Amino acid sequence: MAEQIGELKEIINATPVDKVISQIKILINSGVLKPGDRLPAERKMATDFGCGRTHIREALHKLEFYGIIKTLPQSGSIINGLDINTLDGLISDVLNLQDYDFFSLVETRFLLEVNSARLAAERRTESDIEAIQKAHDNYVKYFDTSAMVSYDFAFHRSIAEACHNPVIKAMLLVVIPDIMTVYENEKICDTNTIIIDEHARLLEAIKNRDGDLAASNMVQHLHAVMEFAGERVNRIRG
Repeated sequence: MAEQIGELKEIINATPVDKVISQIKILINSGVLKPGDRLPAERKMATDFGCGRTHIREALHKLEFYGIIKTLPQSGSIINGLDINTLDGLISDVLNLQDYDFFSLVETRFLLEVNSARLAAERRTESDIEAIQKAHDNYVKYFDTSAMVSYDFAFHRSIAEACHNPVIKAMLLVVIPDIMTVYENEKICDTNTIIIDEHARLLEAIKNRDGDLAASNMVQHLHAVMEFAGERVNRIRG
């Protein structure tokens, strides 16, 4: 990347995370980075982009959640094999998101996910069950590691995909990355193994096509998140 700095441009009036995403966008549009290419290590990008590794990590989380990059264990981050125009449009969508307040994000997530679980139970295919199971297995595998939050949201995304309503999925893709950023910034990471059991019960209800139970399980699963969001609002206002 050192010899490629000339490809970068100064970006003003943007958050550090948005600046990182914008610089990656520039490198993709200019052909320096291509679909299938591996991104440099976080430390090198932090040096080349002139920002902290935390901002690099937050930017990569957003790009991964939107399917722009994928992170492979022990292999780093790779740009997905999409055409350049698709990548450019996706990254532009990420950069254009508004800065919604945290409670509104969590409340919206709650409403979407409860209905997403119900619809997933009613509409899921066998391939959907396989995807949810794989996401659950990954969450268990990386439980109590720095990657746990990402795998948690990957599990929820697989349920959203199983509901076969692209609007619900798209709306969740808007709210969840920013919720994840707050979790990581405030170091909120619930390592209680009951979360694993809750995921398993959600999977089982969806597998059994029990929409009411799936929705009820999701309400229970997100109860603590809603409580935290309410307490956070009160703390900030107080």
